[in-house]
Amino acid sequence: MLRSVPMGLTVLRLLLAPVLVWLVYAGAPGVVFASVVLIAFVSDYFAGVIARSLGVASAELRHFDSRADLVFYATAAWAVWRLHPDVVRSVAVPGLIVIGLDVVRHIFDFAKFGRDVAYHAWSSKVWGLSLALALVLLMGFGVSQPFVGITIILGLIAQIEGLLISVALPVWTHDVPTLIHALRIRNTTAGPATGDGK
Repeated sequence: MLRSVPMGLTVLRLLLAPVLVWLVYAGAPGVVFASVVLIAFVSDYFAGVIARSLGVASAELRHFDSRADLVFYATAAWAVWRLHPDVVRSVAVPGLIVIGLDVVRHIFDFAKFGRDVAYHAWSSKVWGLSLALALVLLMGFGVSQPFVGITIILGLIAQIEGLLISVALPVWTHDVPTLIHALRIRNTTAGPATGDGK
């Protein structure tokens, strides 16, 4: 039973995306949006912790976790665009660069490995924490700066490092904390670098 908890928490985060859409059209108060973002962040954190403690942090689960993050935060970005268009316009150019880098990464990963990746790099984790904080402050209390700007910068760093990790790795690998780890894998062609991610 406990082994299904990480998957359940990840599914919960995925299901919170349409909840955000409904809240936008329902005109819900900001504190409700902030609460949903907090629930999503907490579920993400504990899904990883529990999965690792139970030894069920498989490549498939980690990949699904990344896709759930993508769906939820893309929906949150849409909600911000609907509720705070002035904030979106103020960071439109760097924000589009972050999105563009994400698209480039997906294209490159599929071209090189034939599948998507799920590195869960430390830079991505820091970016995720910053993104959750920025969303809570903006959607819950109307506070945008300096947190939105910091989040954009951290997003650029995370996307660039993720692309460089893909460039450095010889074969598909999941859970690569930093570019340094990727370079070590490339130099040793050992460790977790296997074609099936096991």
